[in-house]
Amino acid sequence: MLDFRIATFLKLCETKSYTKTARVLGITQPSVTQHVKYLQNKYHCKLFVYENKMLRLTPEGEYFRRQAEQMLKMSERVYADLQRMTESQEIRFGFPSELGEQKAVSILAELAKKENGATVSMISGNTAEMLRMLEGGQLDCVLADKLYAEGHYNSQSFAKVHFGGYSGSEHAEINMNAKRLLEEQLLLREEGASDRAVLEHMLHKRDLPFASFSRILKSNVPLSLQALAGADKGVFFTYECAISAEGVVPLRGLGDLSEERSLVILTMKKDSAPEEMSTFIEQFRELWNS
Repeated sequence: MLDFRIATFLKLCETKSYTKTARVLGITQPSVTQHVKYLQNKYHCKLFVYENKMLRLTPEGEYFRRQAEQMLKMSERVYADLQRMTESQEIRFGFPSELGEQKAVSILAELAKKENGATVSMISGNTAEMLRMLEGGQLDCVLADKLYAEGHYNSQSFAKVHFGGYSGSEHAEINMNAKRLLEEQLLLREEGASDRAVLEHMLHKRDLPFASFSRILKSNVPLSLQALAGADKGVFFTYECAISAEGVVPLRGLGDLSEERSLVILTMKKDSAPEEMSTFIEQFRELWNS
C-alpha cells in the first residue's frame, strides 16, 4: 500500500548513499534518483542536500521522514489486519515476562477448557518489546504497568499488584532503610523491562540513580535474578506475582520503594476491540483475580 518511492526515500535516509540504497533495494542508482526527484516535485520541497560531501536531510526532509515512518507502520498494520480478516480470528496477546509467565500459563490452561473460546496466541518478552509489536500490528493487546498508559494507547484497568524489593532469608529481619539498601548489590533487569522502569521512577523521586548502589548485576533472565536474590546475593525489585524461585522473601522498611501498582490492558487508539477480545480480556481478568 505504501508508495514504493517512499520506501526508497526511507532506505536512503537509512543508508545516506544512493549507491547503497540501490544495492539494498535491487534497483539502479538512477531509479533511486528518480524516486527522490518525484517526491520533491510532488511535495514542492527539497528533501536532501549535500554538506561536506555528506548526504543530509533538509528540515522538510526530516519532517517527511517522520511522517513516512508513520505511514509505513500504518501500511504494515493494515496489511496484517487484512490478512487476519481472511483467516480464522485469533487474539494475539502480549504478556510481559516481568509479571511472571507461570501465572499466565495457568490462566491460559483454564481458558483452554472453555468451549467455543477464541483462538489465543500469547507472546512474551519485556514490556518495551511487547509495545513495539503492538504498534507494529503484530499484537492486538498487551498487559502492562500503568506507567506505560499514555500517548497513542487505549487503556483499561486490569488488576492491582504489589511491587517491592526481594532477597533471601538472611535479609528477612533487616530494616532496609535507604542507607542500608544502597550497600547491597542491585540485581537489575535489562532496559525495556517494566520492573526496571518502575524502580528507576521510584528512585528518581529520591534523586537516586542506579549507580548509587554499591554494585549492580544485570541480566535479562528474571529467574536467574530471583535465584540470586533467594541466595542472598543481592536485592531484586519486581512484582510479587512474578516471584517463583525458592527462598525469596520481601524486604522490610522500604517505604516508598514498595507500593501497589496498577496493571492495564493496552490497545492502539485507532483500533476497535472486537467482541472476542473483550470477552477474552474479561475472562483473563476474572481468572487473574480469583
